[in-house]
Amino acid sequence: MTELNSFKLEYYWYEDEHEETILIKDVKREEFEKDLLEAKKFAEKIKGIEIKEGKYLGKGYKIECLPEFYEQVIWFLTEKKQYKECQFNGDISYIIDDDSNKEINIAKNEKITKRTDLKC
Repeated sequence: MTELNSFKLEYYWYEDEHEETILIKDVKREEFEKDLLEAKKFAEKIKGIEIKEGKYLGKGYKIECLPEFYEQVIWFLTEKKQYKECQFNGDISYIIDDDSNKEINIAKNEKITKRTDLKC
């Protein structure tokens, strides 16, 4: 059985812009860090360079800001290093439990935010 490890990458930008990505692959932490540095070098090479069609490996624009740099790093890891991108919803969890009748129960917990405007 393959043992997958997960790695969380994130950035913080102006006006509270924030993004997180979870990548998984059957690699040790040291190999991930090596791949991450390789992705960083790739993205740095194309920073600010005008991209001509057919000469570009990543997404279709030049890097001019942190969110674009971040996208290039993710692109390199998923496309060139075969990491898989995962989505995680922290508002939902599944709980497995047993009861006195020796049955196994599965419950779904979901956090829901409800907004209501208050009016005078």
